[in-house]
Amino acid sequence: MSTFTALRLGGFVGTAGLTAALVGFAVSGTGAYFTDSADGTISSSSGHLTLSTTETNLSFADLVPGTDKTQDVTYHVDTTGPADVWLVFDPETAGYQGFTGPKDEGALVPDGGLGRYGHFAVSVGSDGPLFQSYNLASAPAGESGGCPVDANGHGGSAQQATSPSDTPPYCGVPTAIKLSSNLTTGQGATVHVTFGLTGRQTQQNQVEWTVPYKIVATQAGVRPDAQNY
Repeated sequence: MSTFTALRLGGFVGTAGLTAALVGFAVSGTGAYFTDSADGTISSSSGHLTLSTTETNLSFADLVPGTDKTQDVTYHVDTTGPADVWLVFDPETAGYQGFTGPKDEGALVPDGGLGRYGHFAVSVGSDGPLFQSYNLASAPAGESGGCPVDANGHGGSAQQATSPSDTPPYCGVPTAIKLSSNLTTGQGATVHVTFGLTGRQTQQNQVEWTVPYKIVATQAGVRPDAQNY
């Protein structure tokens, strides 16, 4: 190695050692820059969502085939944020399966739902049906219902039988039907629940199934069957 090269390398090592010493002083000293600070805290609390309704026990007594009856439930919300309201059925109950379950599929009611013997519809305000069906049997496993229903439980079929051989499509009642969206405190609506027997019903004084249901308010955009993860 030449003398010139050795001197250059030696100068580099000397400079590096000086830099380390300066860094060590900066860390151990009190600092040379102006600073200021402000203390704070982060706090939180949950809001609320409260639903109020009128009488929810609906009785469709003394039905005559071909003549529907309608019962109403009015609801309002008191909420921190926007809320949706749903009509919800429990598919694991005998009442729901006897009302609208598939034949030979439900463990509780092997004969399935009312099928073409019943008509069911749900509407809100003066709008048309959110859902309706003239064949309340759900489609058996592996078969298509032919009855379009979206994620909000809206749709169904208005097709009615016009002869003994005419079969409206399977069209079971959804387990959740959205009634209202984005309600704020004090807002609400009235749901009209319509039920009737078709001309296929010839037995008199027959007690039909009692079907449990709930009116459920949720955060806007959240389904009533959403999991609490």
